[in-house]
Amino acid sequence: MSKLLILTFIFVTSLIYTTKADYLKQEDVSENVEISVKNSKTVKDLDEALSKTGEIVLETKVKEQKEVLLKTKKEEIKRCLENGKDIIPIITKVLLQHNLPKELAFVPLIESHYINGLKSPKGAAGIWQLMPETARSLGLVVNKKVDERLDPVKSTLAAVKYLKNLYKIFGDWKLVLASYNAGHNKVIVKTSYHGSSFAEIKNYLPKQTQNYVIKFLAIVEVAKSLLDKKSIVNSEPSFEIVKVKGGYKLEKIASLIYVSKEKLMALNPHFLKKEIPDDGREYNLYVPKGYGKLAEAILNGES
Repeated sequence: MSKLLILTFIFVTSLIYTTKADYLKQEDVSENVEISVKNSKTVKDLDEALSKTGEIVLETKVKEQKEVLLKTKKEEIKRCLENGKDIIPIITKVLLQHNLPKELAFVPLIESHYINGLKSPKGAAGIWQLMPETARSLGLVVNKKVDERLDPVKSTLAAVKYLKNLYKIFGDWKLVLASYNAGHNKVIVKTSYHGSSFAEIKNYLPKQTQNYVIKFLAIVEVAKSLLDKKSIVNSEPSFEIVKVKGGYKLEKIASLIYVSKEKLMALNPHFLKKEIPDDGREYNLYVPKGYGKLAEAILNGES
């Protein structure tokens, strides 16, 4: 008899819970679980701990990379800074004018070693290694006659505009750097799913991009310590810029201002045909320091 009562009790209880379950919608369960998770102090503590751990791991990797650079790449970085002695002060000035971190002046150190005529197999060019489509969207001329990605000042202004746009999207400079390397669409996708900081999403990014950001953070520290011993940032460029419109061959300009054509062409790789196109646009002509006024007077006189 007691067994029968127990079985009857179990049956009635299960029937009640089954009936209750029939009226309990899936979305109610999901909502209740979500509310519990959000209000769980344990889960919040775990999120914060994971976030802090990610930042600590990142700092450790940057420190390790800095030590590697100091041991194996110090002389190479010095040569890069020497390459950039004319343009680093200009980049720094433009960055400060736009209220951007002056450390971004070292992006070209990684991208191009400040070698202005550098072109990559994938089609990027100039000290900022901009792709043609990106450069055109930022207002640079890129065609068969002119490639302003190879104009160090105009490309710097374009790169600064690009970096500002990326910061508006992410609000985090490490994510901006990741976007500069991998493309902003890829980083947007990763932040949508995995977190809002580089430390949180870095393991979901390509290895090349992870290394790029870590290397940049390390190289900034190394480069700044080396620059403290040099006067690059406050030095004057060895060239001057003359605003010109088209119709001139570089060889003719060189003869008019008494500089070697090789020197003038080396300063102006953005003129792909060694002449300034007569297309109504205004271009930057780079001349050796001390020749700016002469070039401007002669070119204006002939126009």
